[in-house]
Amino acid sequence: MNDEIRWKDLFVIGFALFAMFFGAGNLIFPPYLGLISGPQWWIGFLGFTITDAGLGLIAIIALSKYDGNLNVLASRVNKTFAIIISTAIILCIGPFLATPRTAATTYEIAILPIFGESVNRYLFSVFFFIVACLLSIKPSKVVDIIGKFLTPSLIICMLVLIINGIFNPIGEIANTAMIDTVLKKGITDGYQTMDAIAGCMFALVVINAVKTRKYSSQALEIKATIYSGIIAAICLAFIYGGLVYLGAQTSSLGVYDINTDNTQLLVDITNRVLGGVGVYILAIITALACLTTAIGLISAAGNFFNDLGKGKVSYEIIVIICSIVSCAISVLGVSQIIKISAPILEILYPCAMTIVLIGLFNDKIKDDLVFKIPSIVSLVFGLLYVLQGKEFLGGLNELITKLPLATFGLGWVIPMLIGLVIAILISNFRKPKEA
Repeated sequence: MNDEIRWKDLFVIGFALFAMFFGAGNLIFPPYLGLISGPQWWIGFLGFTITDAGLGLIAIIALSKYDGNLNVLASRVNKTFAIIISTAIILCIGPFLATPRTAATTYEIAILPIFGESVNRYLFSVFFFIVACLLSIKPSKVVDIIGKFLTPSLIICMLVLIINGIFNPIGEIANTAMIDTVLKKGITDGYQTMDAIAGCMFALVVINAVKTRKYSSQALEIKATIYSGIIAAICLAFIYGGLVYLGAQTSSLGVYDINTDNTQLLVDITNRVLGGVGVYILAIITALACLTTAIGLISAAGNFFNDLGKGKVSYEIIVIICSIVSCAISVLGVSQIIKISAPILEILYPCAMTIVLIGLFNDKIKDDLVFKIPSIVSLVFGLLYVLQGKEFLGGLNELITKLPLATFGLGWVIPMLIGLVIAILISNFRKPKEA
């Protein structure tokens, strides 16, 4: 048993967590944010990092005391509700959405530019998920495989791109931004990555990895988990800063505007910074970013359903099933499943965030009502936002758009806080009665 935290463990786990968070979307969004932000690139960067890495870190911290299981916190609302919401989140962000897209994105950015259509898209997806499955199949090895081998390669390639871009600038940063709402854009883009929900999934993987280090107490395990989360967040912030800055360097070239395609901008930046070798570096970065995310999502789903079924279905079998489902969806087409899973995630996201944020104070909350009312309110407003614009909502459509923070996509926050205050007041009022 270990009585002290080992920094080697923290960096391996922290690097693994960084790579799991750092998917293709995290690679593509920041340069475009830099382009449209121009001289205010650092403001956009701060907004993006706070709602992306910041919320992801909060999810890790909140779940660190509960074996990374969102079910434990969500059961404060209702046990059946907890199972439904956790299962829906795992399925939608895992095998039904994000995981299939990792293969599709790798093919489009890493394979097509180099090999063209000589590499069959479908065979590549099968190969991709065979690799992801094999690297996920042993739960105790997942974090070590990512943190010790894949992440260092990813970070080295990212540093090659960013450092070259800093010392050999693409161009001057424009004098004015292309938009007036840089902070809003950064906050909104960071929030929409849904890395807070991803944090709820990856917490399972991280905490299981911490447990294999055999620390002598739960307090040390929690501390190691939180420190690993901080390392991951710092790595994300550093990479985001570099990518946003590189994007800002393109703002005065006169070649790009607000309608520029995010992916094409990333490809162009890489080629301008690294020349002919850029296409290969970007291919490695994309492949590693997508593969590590796929491994993390598959492993998280395996851990979750294994725990949910109390071990009746083995982790290995679940990993194989998730890999097959993800591969099938990737091959058959992601667009149709996105139409179903993306709205479900948008409905559940505010509720999951509410549970996580209130869960930071779980030890001090005695009355489940403090979880129930805000969670239900945020779930209702998540549903209203997805249905926004439908005629049957009538006057509610106008109300939704006028809510504070609505322009940030955070219109649910104030109603949730009002519900929280009401729940606390009712809880305090009920105490004397119960005594």
